[in-house]
Amino acid sequence: MSCSNMTLRPLAKAILLALASVSCISQPAWAESAESAEAADSNVAPSIERIQVTGRLMSSAAITAAERREQSQVTEILDAEMISRIGDSDVAAALKRITGLTLIDNKFIYVRGLGERYSSTLLNGAMVPSPDPTRNVVPLDMFPTAIIESLMVQKTFSVDQPASFGGGGVNIRTLSLPRERVFELSLGTGYNSLNSDDGLEYAGGDDDWRGRDDGTRGLPTDIQQALDLYGSLETIPIARQLGGINAENLARAETINRELGVALNRDMDIERTSIGPDMDASLTYGDSLQLTDKLTFGAIGSFAYDRSSRNIDEQERYYSITSGSELTPLVRYDDISGTEYSTQVSSIVNFGLNYDNMHTLESSTIYLLDTSDEVKLKVGDTIETINEPNRENMDYSARYEERTLTANQFRGDHHFDFLSDLNMQWQWTDARARRYAPGEVEYRYIRSTQDDGSQTATLRRSDNAVQYIFGDMKDRTENGSIDFKLPVSLASWELELQGGYMYFQRSRNSEVDRFKLDSRGFDNVELQQRFSEIFSDANILDPSKNFAISDVTAQADDYVAAQQLDAFYLGLDSMLNDTWRFTLGARYEDFRQLALPLSPSTGEIQGDPAEYPLLDEDWYPSAALTWLFHPDMQVRFGLSQSVVRPDLREVTPVLYVDPITDFNVIGFQDLESSKLLNADVRWEWYLPSGNSLSVGAFYKDIDAPIESIEIMGSDGNLLVSFRNAEEGSIYGVETEFVRRLGGLWSTSPGWLDQFFVAGNLTLSDSDIRIQRFGASNITNLERRMSGHSEYVVNAQLGFDSNNERHSATLSYNVFGERINFAGVNGKDDAYEQPFHSVDATYSYYPVEGLSLKLAAKNLLGERTEILQQGEILQGRDPGTSVSASLTYRF
Repeated sequence: MSCSNMTLRPLAKAILLALASVSCISQPAWAESAESAEAADSNVAPSIERIQVTGRLMSSAAITAAERREQSQVTEILDAEMISRIGDSDVAAALKRITGLTLIDNKFIYVRGLGERYSSTLLNGAMVPSPDPTRNVVPLDMFPTAIIESLMVQKTFSVDQPASFGGGGVNIRTLSLPRERVFELSLGTGYNSLNSDDGLEYAGGDDDWRGRDDGTRGLPTDIQQALDLYGSLETIPIARQLGGINAENLARAETINRELGVALNRDMDIERTSIGPDMDASLTYGDSLQLTDKLTFGAIGSFAYDRSSRNIDEQERYYSITSGSELTPLVRYDDISGTEYSTQVSSIVNFGLNYDNMHTLESSTIYLLDTSDEVKLKVGDTIETINEPNRENMDYSARYEERTLTANQFRGDHHFDFLSDLNMQWQWTDARARRYAPGEVEYRYIRSTQDDGSQTATLRRSDNAVQYIFGDMKDRTENGSIDFKLPVSLASWELELQGGYMYFQRSRNSEVDRFKLDSRGFDNVELQQRFSEIFSDANILDPSKNFAISDVTAQADDYVAAQQLDAFYLGLDSMLNDTWRFTLGARYEDFRQLALPLSPSTGEIQGDPAEYPLLDEDWYPSAALTWLFHPDMQVRFGLSQSVVRPDLREVTPVLYVDPITDFNVIGFQDLESSKLLNADVRWEWYLPSGNSLSVGAFYKDIDAPIESIEIMGSDGNLLVSFRNAEEGSIYGVETEFVRRLGGLWSTSPGWLDQFFVAGNLTLSDSDIRIQRFGASNITNLERRMSGHSEYVVNAQLGFDSNNERHSATLSYNVFGERINFAGVNGKDDAYEQPFHSVDATYSYYPVEGLSLKLAAKNLLGERTEILQQGEILQGRDPGTSVSASLTYRF
């Protein structure tokens, strides 16, 4: 990566212009200043009486049930009260309580057993970039529940939403403007059972406490200048740039190379340390001001900080088949320990004006920072040592990354009485995401055991003894939309005509630098020293010791990419005799995507740019029918077509490490979009006091689904890539209920009225047909879809005291085993095993406005595991967490 941002940014801009040129829709002049607005709920449905009931959660359940009932599509809703009660601290953890949703790595949601590629995330109705370069969707653990008003999961596609819709879409709705003064202060602490053992640490920076590197880990300026000046760090290229290859220039070049080695941060000794408790705090304040009889101004702001530490207890293996169907391990790390230090900072500031409840203007500024600093020690074997009982590897690594998301949103909602009650909503969002990984370091010691039982650890003698990796990825999106709704009354019909336009553009610059250090110039005694002593300034600058720092940035480690989307839709929402509701429409989308790998030395595009564009232009219709045949019951039907498009990383032939599985992954540029046919039916029963019951069924037919498969790797390491299968389908049933235990029978005791049960169950199956690809001999050409679970269960037992001073919830969640990736060469598919999660929370409200909450997670002490033919591929112990928080509000 010798090219700088000054080079990459104009190139990314040029790509955007090139994409625009292939579109049949010209960009209107206002597209640069308008943003995608959240589609408003239809106003044609009959109003529902909202019953005030006793009990904090049951009251919340009644409100959300009423909102869900009024939707034209199959929708699930969680509000802030429900999230707070269960005790989840971020959006991802909260969403796994919704019917058919499961969570992977505490970050990404699987909807109806489909992987995260089949879900989409909107922020207040707007498309925003992801700071995770390995996924198209935003990591949902970045959103603390402190800034959330509600979460809406739409499971059937409607034309006012982006057509990139698979299992479902998540809309994160942040805090809205208050009607009166709001103040809330919360302080909390927590501890994990794994932290009873010592953790690992290294010398970081002075600003680590706030989730920012102070420059300690960053790429040294001297190295960047040398790359720009010489094009390489190698001795011969430097000598050539100095005037020619001769003894004098070679000597000068060697000195320069050693000085560049000294510029690196080598204070990377990993030490044992004790782990303290977690801590978090949040503050929210808002108020409204009546400026005139008709004009109201409101503002609200919230800030949250969370600092936590988690010890690591993991296991990794990888196998080959040598004869028959037996697996032979090539990589075996059964002792993986370490510590992950996390810092999360979030803030939101909203301002708004309301004029006569007819015109509303709002602005939101959202900032999210999620920093992870992981220190790890892996003890075990690779293919070189696995058959040597007296030798094993000790792999040390430090991975630090800052993920940030900043979004500025402006929204408007306008009603025009003089235009037959025309409603216009608009939104414009400018958002930026960044993944900054200033210094990832990896090195290996070989530990030998002598006959007398003594052990020595020696740094591996190699020209690649140490690796330094510096990464920086920046995303920027602009998203604008405008929506119109016009009510019309015709005899027994109540109609609402709908239409709108959306524009989205995204540009990405991704840069990676990789360097290695040569240890072959040191003797065995020296290599048995600590890392900082081996690579001390004196040793590196000593001309009697062979030392070299080399630039090993791979081809296509750097890339630029862009996306553009133009879309418009027309729809009709109608009600006949307050009994039949018809929602019809069609959405047209013109999507263009281009990802170009760059040469790390010259910054030039690798390959033919004409082979990289992904163009997708199509119509996506949707039809929904709701039969309100009973005052408390209704039946929904839905039929639609949608699309799932490959992510930028998946179509870029760049090798990277999946942060969830630690598997090596490489993109495939010939991926195609998957087209889906979606069908749904659901019966809903709404009872007084928030009780409800629903039963539904769904079916999805997928053309060219994208699947994760294993391909031929090197050095015995697992390598995963992506391919389009021929076709696939998924189908199932799901049910959800909320029921107060009081009144179950005529003579039930009164104290039972303080308890309730809630839960949901999804049962489904899937199938896929995939063909063989090149050298990869896929074992199962017909199987279930990757990421699909045959069952998902959520259950809750809740308690609300009659005096509303006490509340408690016991929650249970489990998903069925799911394919992590497809096996090859006779190996079966790799399956992630079920994880039985049991969590508990208790809240005490001693006085008005004050609450104390106690929570415990993973009470069963479950481990996450990925198995292949019954053998462990990966195992992780998340430990059992306990936390306490004190909140004051008025």
